Amino acid sequence: MADFETAARPYARAIFELASDEGKLDQWQNNLRLAAAIAADESMKTFLEQPDVLPRELGVLFLSVLEGAGVEDDGDFGNTVRLLAENRRLAALPAIADVFTNLKQEAEGKIEVRVRSAQALSAEQQESIASSMAKRLGKEVSITTEVDDSLIAGAIVTAGDLVIDGSASGRMEKLTIAVNK
Repeated sequence: MADFETAARPYARAIFELASDEGKLDQWQNNLRLAAAIAADESMKTFLEQPDVLPRELGVLFLSVLEGAGVEDDGDFGNTVRLLAENRRLAALPAIADVFTNLKQEAEGKIEVRVRSAQALSAEQQESIASSMAKRLGKEVSITTEVDDSLIAGAIVTAGDLVIDGSASGRMEKLTIAVNK
């Protein structure tokens, strides 16, 4: 997904502006999430990478899959999918959906905070992190946690572009870099 992040930003911003103007942020977010899940499917990825399939055909097929999955096309969404297909950017849909979600949360004064920790966090620890991040960022925080044994100890907290690395592996890496200079 990182490969598509740069390409995803302008698309997501344009989609966000359109959805905001129409008052359909939730509908667009739902449609983008579903489209992203379909684009992330391994067999769909393989199909999207076929150079001999015309972009128009990619758009038609992708829209038919979305329609079968229950996505309501109000015209603008279909046009967006066709534009992405024409520019061979359908594989960027997961990144576009992520950026769109971040823009929506930012507009709503909310932020998703992701915590990767060496051990499972207690409810008290999660609440403490959420409270600290809410104060620091001035936004309503929703927190998701994930256990990552490779961290050895500590945690890595990610909120948008902000990354706080308090892991033992991160500290060791910084020490290694400092020693090798």
